[in-house]
Amino acid sequence: MKHIIRLMIAGFMLSGMGSGFARADNHDTDTGETATTGASPANGEATEDEPGVDGAGHEIVIGAGAVSGVYFPAAGAICRVITAGNAETRCLVESNANSSINIERLTSGLLDFAIVQSDWLMHAARGTNLFQANGPDESLRAVMALHAEPLTLIVRTGANIAGPADLKGKRISVGPPFTYQRVLLETLLRAWDIDTDDLALVQEITATEQFAALCAGDIDAGAIVTAHPSPALADAMRRCDLKLAPIAGDELNELLAARPELSSAVIPGGLYEGVPNAVPTFGLRAILASTVNVEDSLVEQVTGAVLDAMIEFTGQHPALASITTDSMTSASIALPLHPGAKAAFRARGLLPAE
Repeated sequence: MKHIIRLMIAGFMLSGMGSGFARADNHDTDTGETATTGASPANGEATEDEPGVDGAGHEIVIGAGAVSGVYFPAAGAICRVITAGNAETRCLVESNANSSINIERLTSGLLDFAIVQSDWLMHAARGTNLFQANGPDESLRAVMALHAEPLTLIVRTGANIAGPADLKGKRISVGPPFTYQRVLLETLLRAWDIDTDDLALVQEITATEQFAALCAGDIDAGAIVTAHPSPALADAMRRCDLKLAPIAGDELNELLAARPELSSAVIPGGLYEGVPNAVPTFGLRAILASTVNVEDSLVEQVTGAVLDAMIEFTGQHPALASITTDSMTSASIALPLHPGAKAAFRARGLLPAE
């Protein structure tokens, strides 16, 4: 029996304002715990009914992440725009520990939709990495790309680091093993042909520890992978003489051409002290996914509800603010769009006709 918690829509919409730093395949929390929470934006209460795949007048279940992260309120924002256009539809958000669990429950038919990280969705579809034993899953489909989870390169102002090429000869934290901080920073270094031997010092400290090291001048650069704004980064930027280094150029273009699960991203200006202008970078994306077993009409209904209420949708959480209709159809999407999603995008002139 799933553990169901009753809560009001406003409560879970605000619950994701905190920011945790992601471990690989652990998108919203550093714990291994799994909680399951059902919530109905239509009436403010949860239900213990099993998920259904009917559209109007029935129940939609979206798998998300920890209540304290960003995936949960992102799913709640989707539920809110769905039910705003159809009061008879109930939309529930289920909290799970990571993308792997969301994908497993999605492909088992226990969820209609799930928000998952772009790399794990690609691995599941291709049968690689954690999903190698399962083989390719040809039922998975993308519905839309959501917010970016970019690599954020943080440097000391006096370290003379204007971009990735300047990391040579510097003291940096690459993060602990098996974290996205480590995975994406090593990806960055390889793209710029920088080996660890080219660095003056390499530390494997956590995101929290690296803020202290940067502020103390013990390292010159570090990185986090998080949706923005990040309260922890904002605090460090206020207290210390730090800046965000842009990541752009031919090296990045070549990397993105070879890695469809990654995409360019922009950290908006004005979020952090001393960062008035937008900062280009790259990283993963949160992807709303479904399967071919979910009816086209339901997927079209959900996709259309979001597209027809973009201002309301993107205004429900700061991390959603940078989502655009252009990024929804292409950013970090490494598998086919669901036919229902295609129909909704085409009906609004956002995809060319077949």
